[in-house]
Amino acid sequence: MTSLDVSHLSVNFGDRTVINDLSFTLQAGEIASLLGPSGCGKTTLLRAIAGLLQPREGTIRLGTQLVGLSSVVLPPNKRRTGYVPQQGALFPHLNVAQNIAFGLSKKEFSQAEITKTISEMLALIGMPGYENQMPTELSGGQQTRVALARALAIKPKMVLLDEPFSALDAELRNELRSEVVALLRAQGTTAILVTHDREEALVSSDKVVLMRDGKIAQYGSPEEVYESPISPSVAVSTGDALVLSAHQAKDGSTSYALATLSAPTGAVSTNNGYVVIRPEEISVSKSSAAGVAGTLIQLDYYGHDAMLVVKLSDSSEIIRARVAGPMDFAVGDLVKVEHRGPIRFFANA
Repeated sequence: MTSLDVSHLSVNFGDRTVINDLSFTLQAGEIASLLGPSGCGKTTLLRAIAGLLQPREGTIRLGTQLVGLSSVVLPPNKRRTGYVPQQGALFPHLNVAQNIAFGLSKKEFSQAEITKTISEMLALIGMPGYENQMPTELSGGQQTRVALARALAIKPKMVLLDEPFSALDAELRNELRSEVVALLRAQGTTAILVTHDREEALVSSDKVVLMRDGKIAQYGSPEEVYESPISPSVAVSTGDALVLSAHQAKDGSTSYALATLSAPTGAVSTNNGYVVIRPEEISVSKSSAAGVAGTLIQLDYYGHDAMLVVKLSDSSEIIRARVAGPMDFAVGDLVKVEHRGPIRFFANA
């Protein structure tokens, strides 16, 4: 198992800065997700760690080994990092065994050792007996498994996965993601996963690196970035969120559309700003006397739960609440809405 230290990293494409003074660390055996919109620098960062791009500034260390800086870049084949690109990207002219063995040099390994490794990797991914199959004969999920086996066959210090599940349907995507994460954890492999999917980042990772414009907007555990976002934009990036106008008084109380509540200890300034609320922190009732009155204007039913959209009677605010099923609501119901979660107040900049 190998740790990762990225320090003050900057990467340019010509005159355009794509990664800008970015730093984070990953402990040995941890899995991190790079989360953010298209163009924010996720894949560029991954490729720099893999040795496919040279930094303009900063350093990259795998364990104690310095592998990347502006003047010297250790080639990818010397870093022992396994790379799983989008959609697996198997070599179409090679069979499964040849794809898995691609990174195993015959100068370093005997044919017997290579054959043994292929068999071990196929057993590991649940595909024994597939040695002679060609990539075109495999499903999308099987191709991704083989690509992961190819990455693990070299006994890498780290595995880098660039949206490997993006082309799969939802059911297979969730199933394969769980299998791959379980496999990485069983191997004790340090790994980085690039994803656009908020749920995937939270479910798969020990750490989430939320990126914006080539920088880190927030870095922490899934619980930290979801429950304690550092800004409204970060909150929206990590899950469904309500952003409501609010006012915080000197005594620490916070007023907004749903209530006037005590803010966390230490709030002493007077500010206008916003409160961030997660939909699951909203309670909706047709019988409660407490809460703010509103009308249910939309109901999105997902089976295991539903998203209720309520227009408050005394304001123009629209409230979204996640409720577990079974439930007894219909569009047009008069309801009461309460906030039963923490106050996350952000003052106007």
